[in-house]
Amino acid sequence: MSTRLHSLVPLAILAFAAGCDETLISVSSDGRIEVSVSTDGSDPDTDGFSVTVDGGTARFVAPGGSVVLDSLTQGSHSVLLSGLAENCQVDGSNPRSVVVGPDGQADVSFDVRCARATTGGFTIQVSTSGEAPDTDGYALSVAGANIRGIGPSASETFTGLTPGAHLITLKDVDEPCAVTGGNPQPFTVIAGKTVLIRLAVVCGAPSLP
Repeated sequence: MSTRLHSLVPLAILAFAAGCDETLISVSSDGRIEVSVSTDGSDPDTDGFSVTVDGGTARFVAPGGSVVLDSLTQGSHSVLLSGLAENCQVDGSNPRSVVVGPDGQADVSFDVRCARATTGGFTIQVSTSGEAPDTDGYALSVAGANIRGIGPSASETFTGLTPGAHLITLKDVDEPCAVTGGNPQPFTVIAGKTVLIRLAVVCGAPSLP
């Protein structure tokens, strides 16, 4: 009986120790992916792009340039290229699956092909400030597009607009609020670009009855 107990105890200790070792295994996070981007076509995008891995923080990458995404674990990752102009698209899959190997290194390249741009767009940012701000939001009208609702501090992007001047109107602006610079205002659509427009609504003190 005692001989058998002496033989089992060391095995039990070894099994317990092995279990502890398994919980202490750490996963290396010093992997890196180098992302390169090339562009071609009749009207290539010159503004640059955004690249993310596994939905993380976006990094800027210039056309014809590259960026290194680091602090990654070994294994498969999803790399997404975004911020493309309306007339451009990625040749092949996007996002793209990339495997960081045992050496901690991986490379991926995106080829962006751009046709001649025939339309453009606006990204319109609305901000509201003042003593008695309008909290209901507004109706945003862009000539050549459908009217959209927009919050008091929000943004909307319009695409597929013909190049040239377009009137932008912020409707349902309650007194004592007003759009700085006038309402409506003309802005110019540039083919192949998404132009950033900022509309500031300033609200004074409410009028007395």
